[in-house]
Parts: sequence; structure tokens; C-alpha cells
Amino acid sequence: MSDFLYCPIIKGKANDIKALAYVSPVLMPEVKPLFELPPFKPTDDPEVILAKFARRLAKFAGGRLSYVDFPLLRPGAKTSSGEAALAVAYRQLNALWLRYEPVFGFDREEAMWGTVIEQANRSGGLLLRLDGDDLQFPEDTIHQIADIRARGFDLRHLDVMIDHRSLTSDEGTMASASATADFIDDLCAAISLRKILVAGSSAPKTVSEIERDSCGTIPRRELVLWAHVASERLPVQPIFADYGVIHPDFSDQTPSTHINGKIRYTHGASFHIYRGHSLRQEDKYEQYRGLSAAVSHSSHYQGSSFSYGDRYIYECATGHSGTGNPGTWVLVDQNHHITYTARQFRRLAGLAASGGSATELLLQP
Repeated sequence: MSDFLYCPIIKGKANDIKALAYVSPVLMPEVKPLFELPPFKPTDDPEVILAKFARRLAKFAGGRLSYVDFPLLRPGAKTSSGEAALAVAYRQLNALWLRYEPVFGFDREEAMWGTVIEQANRSGGLLLRLDGDDLQFPEDTIHQIADIRARGFDLRHLDVMIDHRSLTSDEGTMASASATADFIDDLCAAISLRKILVAGSSAPKTVSEIERDSCGTIPRRELVLWAHVASERLPVQPIFADYGVIHPDFSDQTPSTHINGKIRYTHGASFHIYRGHSLRQEDKYEQYRGLSAAVSHSSHYQGSSFSYGDRYIYECATGHSGTGNPGTWVLVDQNHHITYTARQFRRLAGLAASGGSATELLLQP
């Protein structure tokens, strides 16, 4: 797994994890996912939530090396036994023999660093997750990274992810690319690390800006971000990471009463979003047949054999499968996206390594 090319950041819900599990094994050696504990209610028992998450990973992703993160555990979170929830989470994953490396950040609970380092040494690696704020004072952040060595961890086994999360404008994306490239250059001059990942997302939180019963196109700004950083001739080539078609802050804890039928289809440097209408109105779930037909008849459709998701779209359009539910289409859309991006980066990583410009990288399908 030392030469992976792509890190999809995956919410730890069943259909999101299945989306990765259904990707062809041929592509998986170049993919190292990051699984996040999904949102849960404040009244939920942390131990129960963590155990459910661990079982899902064991069922659908247990044999695959991954990163696992628990960003939504509140500082001081404990289980009913009084033990730190993060320590319990690691123990549950270890009991199921999952192959994973922990994820942590400087915005997390300081007191848990010892637990994280202990698990990182056991797992053989650690992912440090930074955000845009960490780049504002690069010298301070690099000093903090160097201090991880004093906590008892060999930095040669450290990966760093610079996660810009939601990218909402072209200007902001270019500013983030410049700051990221400068930070990577300074970081590599000071510390020898294992890998550096660059992450972001253009996935919309809602489809409200797309006209009802139409198709809209959204640029994959995270791809633009990566291309401009990767073309800067840095000491290391950054690895691409994204959230797929799911917004980084997505939560189903307060579901909408008027969920729209939609299919999100990745091609080139764009998301094509086929929006229907409320699933409570008119043809309800049957609208997915028309949406699937629109995708399968489009110029960017990759064919029914491309991925599990593409096959489902074809079969839904032709009446050979059911219309599913919103969770089904998360699986379908994410599976196509992960498959497409893994194949895409087989081409892009090589082109970037050979000195391709950002423009050349973004012109590749």
C-alpha cells in the first residue's frame, strides 16, 4: 500500500462503505480509503455507535488497509464504563483484526495523543489531518509536526493530509492551491515524512441550485486544487483525496421531508447532477427510471460494464432492477465515482510525475 494513488474519504454508513467494497479488486491496490465515524445523536450510547461502525468495517472493508478517523467524538467523550471513547473504538477495531491506521489532528483532544500514538505504533502508521487554518502559520504547524517525534512516533511512518473540505469558489481554490504548495515545500525541507495527501470537495450540500427535472454541471474544484499543487515540482508528489459525491458536512440526523430524486455522475473534471423532484410527489421513486435513462443516454456514460454503479443505472433504466431508495443511490453514485477516479489517477499520477502542467492534467478524462 506504499504506492497508492487515491484516498476516498468515506462516511462510515453501510451504503457508503459498500460503494467501496463493490469496486473491482483490480483497482483496489492503488486505493487507500479513509473511513469516518458518521454523525450520531448526542443521546446515543457511544459504545454502541462505535461497535456498529466497527462491525460495518469488518463486514465490508476488513481485509483492506485503510485510515480510520473519529472526528465527531467530543473532547472528553467516555463510554458507560468511564473509559475514553477513542480508546474503546481502537480496541473494538483491533478485536476484529481490522487493518487500519489511526487519524488525528491538532484540533482534537490533547489528552488523547498518547492513545493515538500507541495505536499508530501498533498499526505501523499515522495520518495527521490538517485543515486550511493550519496553513496560516506554517512554521508553527511544522514545529508541531516535528514534536510528534517526541511523543514516541517515528515520523518516517507519518502521512499528512491537508484537507480543505468544501471548495466553493474558483478564486478560493487557487488561493488554497498556492498556500498548500508553499506549505508542502517548507514541510519537506524540514521533515522527512511518508506521504502527503491533498483533499477537498465540490459536492453540493443540496441540489437546490439545479433546476427541477434537469441536469446541472459542477466543476470538481478538488481536482483543480490537486492539479495545481502537483504541477509545482515539489519534493514529493501529493496524493489526491476527495469526498466523492457527498458533501463533507453531510448528516442524516435531520433528514429533509422532501428529498429529491437525483443521480450524481462523475466524468472528467465535472460532476453531472441529474435532478428529479420530490420523492413524495408525482411518480415518486419511479422517477429514477427516467433519471437513469438520461444518464445512460448521455455522452459521458461509461457503459454498463464500467462499474457496479453503472450497471445498476443501466438496469434501472431498462426495468431490470428496482428503483431503490436514497441510500441505494449513494451506493451507486459513490461506486461509479470511486471507480472512475481510481482509473483516472492511473493516468494523472504518471503525467504529473513526468512534469505535466496543471492544464494538461485537467484536460485528461
